[in-house]
Amino acid sequence: MKRQYIELKETMSKNNIFFTRNGNVRFLDKDYINFLEKVEIEPFCAFLVGNNIWSMGAFSYSWSLLPITTKVGRYCSIAEGVRVLGLRHPHEWLTTSATTYDRNFIIYQKYLEINNMDQNARRLPNNPELKTLNIGHDVWIGARALLKPTISIGNGAVIAANSVVTKDVPPYAIVGGNPAKIIKYRFDEDTINQLLKSTWWEYGFSDIQRLEIDNIQNFLIEFDLQKSNFKKLELEKLIVE
Repeated sequence: MKRQYIELKETMSKNNIFFTRNGNVRFLDKDYINFLEKVEIEPFCAFLVGNNIWSMGAFSYSWSLLPITTKVGRYCSIAEGVRVLGLRHPHEWLTTSATTYDRNFIIYQKYLEINNMDQNARRLPNNPELKTLNIGHDVWIGARALLKPTISIGNGAVIAANSVVTKDVPPYAIVGGNPAKIIKYRFDEDTINQLLKSTWWEYGFSDIQRLEIDNIQNFLIEFDLQKSNFKKLELEKLIVE
């Protein structure tokens, strides 16, 4: 779906959804914004490049243009130049040409139209579904990473710059290379399990950062003792449709 910016700008502003670091406007009223039907966006996030918006959580931002089917959690940092692979070409078929499955490309549409041919003559490769890139909470994706569109990136993961990621990334893993492999984990297994259990991203950073965040063991102890005094984020998601 798409709507002109003039139709969305007031709603976006009221819901604290931004398109620049400083809150300035980078669109013209006549510009179109692309999105999936009923996309859900939390306040205090930023789409800093391109005309696509996707589901994204609070305190996350992206310097890259991602597909509208993407889902991003809270506290995520996505650097510039991150790209997502396109639809798989069926190399096991007679031809790898997109004529077999791309129903939207004008060069194919026009040929069928001019020759009065069946618009539904083309077949589709296995499951060319709306591909969802799932990015968890507290994920950092480095510049110019290339991601397969159907992968899930776990909470706390780090994707090194220029990586080519074709498989799911476990929580708190640091991956890099082509193809990307696990370099190491940010913390030991027990600490990772405690962090996942804590679901600290359900709270505002103003509370979380009162604690000893530069010492994870101390943080976990403090958080367990004090979280009853913290209020979970109660953010109303903006549903764009």
